[in-house]
Amino acid sequence: MKVTKAAGVELSGAPSEEQLEKINRLTKTKVAEEDVYVFSVRLCDDQVDRDDERFSEACIRELAALFVGKTGIMDHAWSAEKQVARIFDTEVLTQNGVTMLKGWAYMLRGAETDGLIRQIEGGIKKEVSIGCAVRRKMCSICGEEYGACGHVKGETYGTERCAAILCEAADAYEFSFVAVPAQKEAGVLKKQTGGEMALDEVAMKRLQKDAELGKAYREDLTLRARRAAMLLELGLDDALWQRVLRAMPAEDLRAVAMGLERKTAELFAPAPQMTVEKETAREQNSAFLI
Repeated sequence: MKVTKAAGVELSGAPSEEQLEKINRLTKTKVAEEDVYVFSVRLCDDQVDRDDERFSEACIRELAALFVGKTGIMDHAWSAEKQVARIFDTEVLTQNGVTMLKGWAYMLRGAETDGLIRQIEGGIKKEVSIGCAVRRKMCSICGEEYGACGHVKGETYGTERCAAILCEAADAYEFSFVAVPAQKEAGVLKKQTGGEMALDEVAMKRLQKDAELGKAYREDLTLRARRAAMLLELGLDDALWQRVLRAMPAEDLRAVAMGLERKTAELFAPAPQMTVEKETAREQNSAFLI
């Protein structure tokens, strides 16, 4: 599953000798200190976000290796024209009980990037988000695969609020400068390739269950309408009648079934049992008459 997580630009400026050496491992032609501009980015952390999800510490450490060499783009547009930077180093830090992934990126100085560099220095461009993939989501309540255990993220069980823990990093795609992050820092936005929102697993299961219930309801209405038509001897071919019923909207199918059932109830109303017994008793002259 692909995830996009809010992050932010932190420190920036000229590279150190050690940083320049790491940058040149990624370049085809060696660059000098004055050729590049470096900045650090807080890529992700292990805190629960507004989607009630968080990265596991192990996943963060796996992403640290995967993000080295990954590109920086604009607005998550996967196009060579939108590439502006590249991550050359990462480190995992723990501060005040929070484990986070920090990345260092560089861009080439020049007419094409001078404007972006000025915006970073001026605090205009500081929000970024990352795109990566994880293999699993685990439930923080029971430790089982999230979506299969019945717990719902955001709900409280006892004293603990359920969250989905993102585990087993599969790939790191990019980080992107965005005008307005989809979520606050440490937020996660799940989406499919192409940018469409992916349905949460629990929501998907609910939709599937609703669809199954709707299907069962239609089948029941169809059976009732077919049974009533047979009792009324309408002379309809059953196969044709079924096709007609399947094509009806649910509300029309319900109206037809109920209408036919009312008609059968009128024509085949049951005779009162006491009346029959009374008439039989009269005929047999076995009832006491006063």
